[in-house]
Amino acid sequence: MRFLPATLLTLAAVISSGCAGMPDKDQLWSRSSAFFTQSSDMIAAQSRRLADFAGGLVGSNDQALLQQEVDELFAQPYIDPLTLYIEEHSADDRRAKQLALVAQERDQRCGGIAQTYAKRDATQDHLQRMQRGYLRSCPEDVQDFAARVTQSRVTPSAVAQSPAAAQVRSEPAPAIAADFSAAVDEAVSRRQNSNCYLLFTIKNYTQAHSACRPIADSGDAKAQHHMASLERTRGDFPAAFAWAGRSAGQQHAPGQLVLGQLYQAGQGTAVDKTKALQLMRQAANQGLTEASYYTGLAYKDGAGVSQSVSQADKYLKQAASQGHMPAHLALASLYEQRQPDTARHWLNQAARKGSAEAQLKLANDYASSASNTSDQEEAYVWYSLALLNGNSQAKAGIERQEKLLSEDQLATARSRIQDGINGKWN
Repeated sequence: MRFLPATLLTLAAVISSGCAGMPDKDQLWSRSSAFFTQSSDMIAAQSRRLADFAGGLVGSNDQALLQQEVDELFAQPYIDPLTLYIEEHSADDRRAKQLALVAQERDQRCGGIAQTYAKRDATQDHLQRMQRGYLRSCPEDVQDFAARVTQSRVTPSAVAQSPAAAQVRSEPAPAIAADFSAAVDEAVSRRQNSNCYLLFTIKNYTQAHSACRPIADSGDAKAQHHMASLERTRGDFPAAFAWAGRSAGQQHAPGQLVLGQLYQAGQGTAVDKTKALQLMRQAANQGLTEASYYTGLAYKDGAGVSQSVSQADKYLKQAASQGHMPAHLALASLYEQRQPDTARHWLNQAARKGSAEAQLKLANDYASSASNTSDQEEAYVWYSLALLNGNSQAKAGIERQEKLLSEDQLATARSRIQDGINGKWN
């Protein structure tokens, strides 16, 4: 069984009970054995409560808004809004959890429609009704019903005359109109593309590989990028290089980024950091956040180009402005020696957005450069938030800083910890 650190549980209890429930600082670290002897149910309950408290550190407010979107989708009875949501957000990693839920709900609703129409006569009228209502979201089911209509050979009047007449083959039902067949084929193709993108985003890589291969073969640049990423993950670098080349050849920014990374690492091709930077910069100039980040790193480290603080700053800030956490950390590293105050600013930005790494680094920065009690308190706050956010290395810092603060200062710091968890930054 994996127990939570006693420190973590203590801080969670402090936060939930307020300052009045805080233990004396001499007692804070002396109760380890008591926590480890609690029942597994008690520890699990503490863990769940802590997750609720610490959720604010990793974007729980954003997740709550995303979940609200899904709840509203599920509250309405139609299927197409679910499909539109999937198509619009299929590449949004932040919505991976929600996309999986919406896809499951869409498929369940389509299954219900298929069951309903399975009980109906295979007539042109029913087919037209099904097409009007469900072609976009359930094209395979419409396609299956259309096949039933096409295969229908016995007229209702013949069946009504006698059982024997039911065996008499009438004239075939009218062929499905060409424009209808084209509409079905287009809807099926759109659904297959959507499935490829969705499976990749929710990291169902095994099924994504099968779903994306025919789409990529047909020339879809996005699917080709997915195939490149999947093959790279599998370790088949020549295949990854080939797919990335096809995607990048269509000026698809994610494909350009992957191809650049392959050149940079010498995977599936010879190392060529100049070519790598060229491709990544092209992708960055199209607005791809990850590409801006890696381009900035190349200029920062002098990979394939002379080091340039100004260019590194430009591209890293492009990524940071779009909420890219590693870009904040890279900017802090860029200015750590040159401009410590600027470096601290970027650490602070990342720490407030929930980076446990930034929280620990910010705490270390305050602790090492402390010129007054306020800095010592600041270090204690960030060590505590880093620990609550899962960084166990922060425990030693908390123990050290705690000895430097008075009871009143600890009370103030713990109040700020609670505010930070709730996203209430001063």
